[in-house]
Amino acid sequence: MRILIIANKFPYPSHDGGALATASMLEGLVKAHQDIYLFTMTTPKHPFDENNLPDYLKNKIIAETCFVDTNISTQDVLINFFFKKTPYIAERFYSNAFNEKLIEILKTNEFDIIQLEGLYLLHLIPLIRQHSSAKVVYRAHNIEHYIWKRKAKNEINPLKKFYFFNLANRLQRYLKKYLNTYDGLLSISEPDARIHKWLGQQKPEIILPVGIDLSDYFTFSNDSNVIDKLAFIGGLDWLPNQEGLEWFLTKVWHKVLNNHPNLEFHIAGRNCDNALKSKMLTFKNVIFYGEVPSSKEFLAAHSILIVPLFSGSGIRVKIIEGMAMGKAIITTSIGAEGIPIENNKHAIIADTINEFVEAINFLINNPDMTHQIGNNARDLVKEHFSLEKLTDDLLNFYNML
Repeated sequence: MRILIIANKFPYPSHDGGALATASMLEGLVKAHQDIYLFTMTTPKHPFDENNLPDYLKNKIIAETCFVDTNISTQDVLINFFFKKTPYIAERFYSNAFNEKLIEILKTNEFDIIQLEGLYLLHLIPLIRQHSSAKVVYRAHNIEHYIWKRKAKNEINPLKKFYFFNLANRLQRYLKKYLNTYDGLLSISEPDARIHKWLGQQKPEIILPVGIDLSDYFTFSNDSNVIDKLAFIGGLDWLPNQEGLEWFLTKVWHKVLNNHPNLEFHIAGRNCDNALKSKMLTFKNVIFYGEVPSSKEFLAAHSILIVPLFSGSGIRVKIIEGMAMGKAIITTSIGAEGIPIENNKHAIIADTINEFVEAINFLINNPDMTHQIGNNARDLVKEHFSLEKLTDDLLNFYNML
């Protein structure tokens, strides 16, 4: 099967959930001997370096890119807000150069499937229909307007609250404009699929979470019963991560230290702004690494992973990665969405300050349970997020269209 995958960023290096979701699916299809053509945008935030493409893929796929300037302009934001229907966050990915390159690819190649990775590529569907008879599949990595609605509800500043609600409503209208213009939909989680259905989604659909090849995720055997470190890892240019981390540091961390004064909190994340970095360093026993070379090596050094998310949508890939490595996860109900977690068996769900404090106390005081929860988590990933199984599901879906 000849498959064109279109993404708004090159998926290597896979430093964020969206990139990892695209990369893992691509690798699963390559292992299943499919003919893959990858066409992506490169942007100032996500530049392209051909050396980042894994060596084993270089002779197995065709990869092309086109630069799109997505830098934010205050003037363009204001013009968009007052005079345009398309939300600026989506309009940034409109590019004549990208469209022209895509037309060239479609004219010189025949594809069975064209897959769009994410909301901000839906505007390409009319163009694709003009130049290709391939089936178009939309893979929704999350529900973007839902993220902004949750953020608006948590926002105190009235002007920001108004802007976030306005953006959420415009993003919802943008999604509804293109709903059912594709031939098939891949939702990344059951909650997201329910939202799509509520909005009027009627096309063939399956739930396709992020696939994990467990052989890539080594477990770290910690024979010591002393747990002296907690960990957080995630992109610090993503607002839900910023908000959750700040909440944990200001509301929870000092209470944890009252019970465990020698406990350390190790934080890794790319693109942290100076204000947040300075704030982090004011807290006792907090170690900030910035962007780490290997998220797997960082996770391996810690038994407990903290994921305090109060907004967002889709599925939290870092949680799945941590579970694949046998880590005990403490996260919120929102953080656990899309993952069939049984509370206190595969992870601990905590939504309040006291629940986070109690969960941390419990795991530190019960290292055997910490290790057992980590083992259960890895078993859950093996059962529900196997890359091989999900690739088979995807190919069956393609063939059904």
